[in-house]
Amino acid sequence: MIMTKLLKALLHPVTQFNLMLVGFLVLIQLVHTHAHYTMEVDADSYVRQWCKKNQDKCESFVEEY
Repeated sequence: MIMTKLLKALLHPVTQFNLMLVGFLVLIQLVHTHAHYTMEVDADSYVRQWCKKNQDKCESFVEEY
């Protein structure tokens, strides 16, 4: 009896929509986090990568502020 009510609730269209919405938001967050982690798409990552290669030049920019 409990299983049939649970199954009925899980198969309801509103529940299905909510699960799909949450799943889609989780997918977006995973892609976004991966983009920051790989630092290829993030705008700030270009600055970080450039500063790692050119530490002296980057430090001179920071000291000017």
